[in-house]
Amino acid sequence: MQRTIVIGNISLDEIYRPGHPPVRQLGGAALHLAAAAARAGLPVAPAAAVGDDLAGLPDALRLPALDWSLLHHAPEPSAAFTIHYDDTGTVTAVDTATGAARHLTAHALHLIHCHPEGAFHISCRRPLYVPAVLQALTAQGCSFSLDFHLPSAPQLIPEATPWLRHATTIFVNAEEHTLLTHHAGPQPCPETVVTDGPRPARVLQPGRAQRPVTPPAVPTIRQITGAGDTLAGTYLAHRARRIPPAAALSRAVQAASHHTAQRPLTLPEPRRAPS
Repeated sequence: MQRTIVIGNISLDEIYRPGHPPVRQLGGAALHLAAAAARAGLPVAPAAAVGDDLAGLPDALRLPALDWSLLHHAPEPSAAFTIHYDDTGTVTAVDTATGAARHLTAHALHLIHCHPEGAFHISCRRPLYVPAVLQALTAQGCSFSLDFHLPSAPQLIPEATPWLRHATTIFVNAEEHTLLTHHAGPQPCPETVVTDGPRPARVLQPGRAQRPVTPPAVPTIRQITGAGDTLAGTYLAHRARRIPPAAALSRAVQAASHHTAQRPLTLPEPRRAPS
């Protein structure tokens, strides 16, 4: 299978949930999505801008084998997100320290120029300048999929709309899908995957009706971030093997539910200098 380059953030996150102690963990859409895609058998390279504080990423024991060659190492600290959730698991506030991620747009444009035949996935998050990246992908004729994140979707979906019809797959949640439909119509590209937390997920294709997939119940939710990215990465991996959308979605929903039951990824230990 062709390697997929996942453009997005890899970050140091602090998570706040009512009734739970704060959790400091590895995060970022590029990390969660690439890891899920790799576990499902897709050759994948996360393309993010990180600082020296994440130099140990390739040594993280719970990450699958990933191609780390496309990371951009910057002198600033890695991006850091402080994310607050309410009792329903909905994001209520996000505080961002951009750090190294301010280099991501330039890095993404460089990779698109160097890999005109490549397959890409774009995690549409600030500080990435999404219009420039999607315009470059379209001009090069690259194959690409993309996803959004609700806190920034009201700004980024309208910005992305001129290029959405060139995408292979768009991943949104139910609220983002409402925004997407408003700006780009009900079916802006060949496949739109719509998730809705514990409620059924759907694949929307022009002229085809697909059966929704209901996530299984998870007795204990250990981590609340990354489920949507896990679903997207798993779905892309199975579709790359030409598995039909309904079967790919079923496997992706299972993977996302399994993800929430796992312990969050903690920070890799700093590398020791040779003695």
